[in-house]
Amino acid sequence: MISDSDDPLAAPLDLLPLGDRHALAIISSGGALSAVPVVRDGALRRAGPGDGVSEALLELIVGTAGRTSTGRFGVVSWATGRVPKGERAVGVDQTNESVIVGDTAVVKWATHLERGPHPAPGRLTSLTASGFTAMPTPWGIITWAPDDGPETLVATVTGFLPAAVDGWTWAVELFQVAARTGDHTAVTRTCASLGEVIADLHAALAATVTIATETDARRWRDNAFATFDTARRLADPDLADRLTRHADVIATTLQRLATLAGVPILDVHGDLHVGQILRSTNALLVNDFDGNPILPAAERILPAPAAVDLAGIIQSLAHVAIVAARRGELSPDRLQPVDLAARTALYDAYLSRLTENGQAAVHAEAALTALRLQQVLREIIYAARHLPRWMYVPDSALPALLDEMSR
Repeated sequence: MISDSDDPLAAPLDLLPLGDRHALAIISSGGALSAVPVVRDGALRRAGPGDGVSEALLELIVGTAGRTSTGRFGVVSWATGRVPKGERAVGVDQTNESVIVGDTAVVKWATHLERGPHPAPGRLTSLTASGFTAMPTPWGIITWAPDDGPETLVATVTGFLPAAVDGWTWAVELFQVAARTGDHTAVTRTCASLGEVIADLHAALAATVTIATETDARRWRDNAFATFDTARRLADPDLADRLTRHADVIATTLQRLATLAGVPILDVHGDLHVGQILRSTNALLVNDFDGNPILPAAERILPAPAAVDLAGIIQSLAHVAIVAARRGELSPDRLQPVDLAARTALYDAYLSRLTENGQAAVHAEAALTALRLQQVLREIIYAARHLPRWMYVPDSALPALLDEMSR
């Protein structure tokens, strides 16, 4: 049983010592768990950049070979060499607090700790073992196992990419330039490269391939229909009406997921969209292997069709076009050919590279449209619950996808 105290640092749930004064603390506040850096100055206090806790964590990572454990903490290291010095903040997102160490490494502290099991340790271990390099270089990870559940991720260390930007910046800019000039060369070249990266990702995870069961297929179908029901309940009246008017075709499409028993499944990224694709010095890198935050923790680690990732990235390109039109004050008609060229280039390059890698069998074409539709429904839920100003994206994406489905 986890109990809160008035001062969570006065009674941490667990501590991973990082030298004499520094530690990683697991604390509970308001019923939520956090993994935070702490320093002992008499009593424990919350550490910040400059206190040396992130440097101390790197000392542990670099000084560890392979996987070790200390109490309920696990340490996995792929790093060697000298520990960089100097700390500065990156910022805070929804799940992490990041600190740059020596302009060489980034330490992400899971200040909003998710219950396990967590997919990132297994995914990163598999990808590193297979030699996959189109991701920020993994240095190491720290896990923690509570008394009442499986281990989860509490800290991640990766190589620092000083010039990296995510796809909601670089892709939107590419689409806008292509729409204004009519030249789609840069868009198609970049999206083809992205398709190859995703094919290489799936080839690198091919050692995890199994075969979907009837139970798997029913779960995917049931989850999709639950998503549909939730989206219809949370949508604004006009969008809810559109969902209702097209309920039959939506249901027919989602029902296809029940037919996927027997298809190859594997450890996929699980939450792949352009925001997870970093562009750094013209390289495209896959980031964030935390899995889909909408799914329960136990389901995030389950294998799924490779089409989950392909559908996610393809549909997100359609969303890029919508965002590019809005931000660039361009008509949707000017973005439509760019969107089509981008999605076609990615899809063709993905299938071609997957075939070259000898893994064409992992592609489940029959699942693609249903999974794209499910992604739009999830965007409705996300916008309604977390970011209302985002609702214009699924509001535009849904009729476009329904029209595409009817052709």
